[in-house]
Amino acid sequence: MKWIMVLELFIVTAISGGNFIPSTIFAQDLGIDSTQQQMQNTLQGSEDTAESMVNKVKDSASESAKYSGCLIATASFGSELSPQVQMLRETRDNVLLQTKSGAIFMTAFNQFYYSFSPTVAAWEKQNELFREIVKTIITPLVTTLSILNYIDIDSEIEMIIYGTGVILLNIGIYFAFPTFVVMRLKSYIKTKKQNHTNKLTN
Repeated sequence: MKWIMVLELFIVTAISGGNFIPSTIFAQDLGIDSTQQQMQNTLQGSEDTAESMVNKVKDSASESAKYSGCLIATASFGSELSPQVQMLRETRDNVLLQTKSGAIFMTAFNQFYYSFSPTVAAWEKQNELFREIVKTIITPLVTTLSILNYIDIDSEIEMIIYGTGVILLNIGIYFAFPTFVVMRLKSYIKTKKQNHTNKLTN
């Protein structure tokens, strides 16, 4: 009975020029509508997946571009082609990013560094005195990082050991040594005052 109704609808549709009854009715009666819908959903899912993958690639590319420059060093030394900036780039690309631990460190460092480096670089471009101060401050860091270019690092453990050594060296330069100098200076001033007081009392 069902097929007879479908046949009658088909004849009426053919006579009326094909505009009388939507084609989805035939698909539903013949039981193929659900199959077609499943195929469309599959195709749509594939398109969504492909679009998602493209978006991820674009995001990755933009993220790499965002984290590709040594902004503060470039502003300090005047050009991306300066030896100091090129050395930093080589250390990053040829040493740190060649190991998993180095890549993890760079990911964490980039999140911190690029949160303030654009602002500092802009200030350097606006103020020559500030640029010279920053240049003086970062020169020891640039110098110590260059050590990694002259060491054969063939394993993760070596990267961790030498990387930790460079970090400790910079902590010593930027924190321990200044603290030691300040303490010695305060001790010297205190001693001079005591000697001066003793002379006055005598």
